[in-house]
Amino acid sequence: MMCRFWSSGAEQWPNIIPQEAAVSKVFGSRSIDRYGPRLTVLEATTRTDDNGSSSAFAKLVKQGSAALLNAYARKGFPLDSWEVKALLLEALVSEDAAAAQADRFEQANESCI
Repeated sequence: MMCRFWSSGAEQWPNIIPQEAAVSKVFGSRSIDRYGPRLTVLEATTRTDDNGSSSAFAKLVKQGSAALLNAYARKGFPLDSWEVKALLLEALVSEDAAAAQADRFEQANESCI
């Protein structure tokens, strides 16, 4: 739900991350292998391929992008921006790690609605 919230324009997007910013620029070059150089943060929050057995990495970038936006925009969000970035990169090691971290990001995102 929180991902759709950010992509809906219901609230002002944080200026620190332009909507057209590439995931690889925001999260770091280690994310290029998984997500390529062109996927934007806005596109990541609107992904629809984050359900199913092979969707762990899609859900990770979707929920991780929303978590990063929340870290910048919402006081009291349980993660700092640097933590979100580090946790996403650490979770790129395997599908299991990606799925587990995506679920944790989703819980954090939903806790601040």
